[in-house]
Amino acid sequence: MPGPEPDGPRPRHHRLPPAIPAARWLRWALAGLWLLDAGLQLQPTMFGQAFASNVLYDAALMYQPPALEGFLYRSASIQSHHLVLLSATVAAVQVTIGLGLLWKPLRRQALILSIVWAALVWILGQGLGFMATGTAMIEFGAPGSAILYIVLALVVLRSRDEGVEGEASGLPTAQWAWSGFWALGALLQIPWRYSVGTVLAYNLQTAAQLQPSHLSGLDYTLARAAYTNSVPASLLLGSLEVLLAILVWLPVCRRWSIWLGLGLTAAFWVLGQAMGGMLAGVATDPGTGPPVALLGLYLLSATVQGGPQPNLEPARAGAGWAEGARPIRR
Repeated sequence: MPGPEPDGPRPRHHRLPPAIPAARWLRWALAGLWLLDAGLQLQPTMFGQAFASNVLYDAALMYQPPALEGFLYRSASIQSHHLVLLSATVAAVQVTIGLGLLWKPLRRQALILSIVWAALVWILGQGLGFMATGTAMIEFGAPGSAILYIVLALVVLRSRDEGVEGEASGLPTAQWAWSGFWALGALLQIPWRYSVGTVLAYNLQTAAQLQPSHLSGLDYTLARAAYTNSVPASLLLGSLEVLLAILVWLPVCRRWSIWLGLGLTAAFWVLGQAMGGMLAGVATDPGTGPPVALLGLYLLSATVQGGPQPNLEPARAGAGWAEGARPIRR
């Protein structure tokens, strides 16, 4: 027969709090980006000609090929005649997407709507991310924030159950996206329309015009240095981007390479993208820096959550007993 229970409280097993699944917080963050975009769209400048000249016509006229320029110019002309209605509609759609991503019954529909809407924004509002201009570099916002919103939505859709097991389905999509982004950066270092020095200097000077004074001076200094040392600068950036595209596939190097990529992303966002132009009051989104950072953070989180899970149960022998068990007398 079992003996009497020992006096005093039984030892309790303290479990670690469960981690939030990576796909779930990524969906919340994506919702936050859409709501931020809606807030930026509701700035007073977005209901006047500043929106038309700084966004719509800028996407159409900044060194686009003639056929694409004509299409985008006609689209900008039509939109510029209805700026109040356009800005209100854009903000309403973005609020709908953001709130839909936060409400479980509508999250799948919101993800699909976000993909369709982001594709329209990328074409009509971002001029295909300026990829056809010969001036595009990931350091300065290529391939466009809207494309990265689509990538994040696809990662969340692939991780549809948002549990630990679901990360296995979203992780390859995120790895391919991360690797492809950095590989694209290396490819865009190859001059095919303008010299590398010209492209680097032009983009840094453009960013400087949207920066506060203490950062604009740094951008102008970097522009001069990049123009006179374009080959070493391009080789350094391209080499780093090739490494980041490859190392994400090597488990032993994945974590530190992602952290390196996040550091470069932050530097590019501040110096090359002027934080999306948000401080200048002409931004409709925060730029490519935040969505790229979210992709990298998802990779870090999903890699941990998708790996082997530790057994948190205490040892049965020699380490006490689980709650509710009784010792055995011999």
